[in-house]
Amino acid sequence: MKEKTKVYIADSNGTLTFARQPIHGEMADTLTEFAERYKFVVVTGSPWEELVDEMPETLVHNPNVDFWCSMGNSMYRNGENVYDSKSMIDFEAFHPILEDILETCPIQYEKSFENHYEVNPHSINFTMLGRPEGGDPSIEDRLAYEKWDEEHGQRKWVIEYLTKLYPDHEMTLGGQLSIDIVKKGFDKTQIVKHYKDDYDITFFGDRIAAMGNDNSIAHVIADIGGTIYEIEKPEETMRIMQMLMRRADKDAAAEAKA
Repeated sequence: MKEKTKVYIADSNGTLTFARQPIHGEMADTLTEFAERYKFVVVTGSPWEELVDEMPETLVHNPNVDFWCSMGNSMYRNGENVYDSKSMIDFEAFHPILEDILETCPIQYEKSFENHYEVNPHSINFTMLGRPEGGDPSIEDRLAYEKWDEEHGQRKWVIEYLTKLYPDHEMTLGGQLSIDIVKKGFDKTQIVKHYKDDYDITFFGDRIAAMGNDNSIAHVIADIGGTIYEIEKPEETMRIMQMLMRRADKDAAAEAKA
């Protein structure tokens, strides 16, 4: 049987970049070289308008890179929208209960910003902490909330509560602050069908643990024989990619000598 071509799929926030920060320097150089060597795919809960501000121009305009946004419901290649799923989410149905949760959740943080929602046709990104109007919380606020939430479980409480009310939807931990809400079957897992027949898949993700928005896609890829890297921070992803390229160069040199 002919060996399949490799494809590398990576989450964005927490895996390729930190807290929605633009990718630059050594990481940008590494991703540029990696995407020139291999088929490369980014899958994220963020909409395209936010993702494109994070990615190096060399990736955005590389036709070898696929960007799956809004939990895999919209795909961009070479800056063009080439695919949208048929899944549409009804924010108006969720809005009253989310507003109620903001007030009545038994686990409350000491701080709250104004904007708690990022909404697109396919998904809702909801954060109890919120975001300042016209921007994002500072890195310090993000880290403080993330540490507090790990200890107190506010987001896990919200996910469990919403799951009981909306069993036909998926709620997962997204990034450091938020919860991603999509219709069942329309999370990141849906992109695997576009690659599994032709490619040997490797996945990088930082939210692979239970309730994380990389959990289901990681399990599906593992079940079909793919490779999973559970990432703690973007620098780890960069080092693994550099290692993979060095290993490929070493193998090619040995084959040339044989």
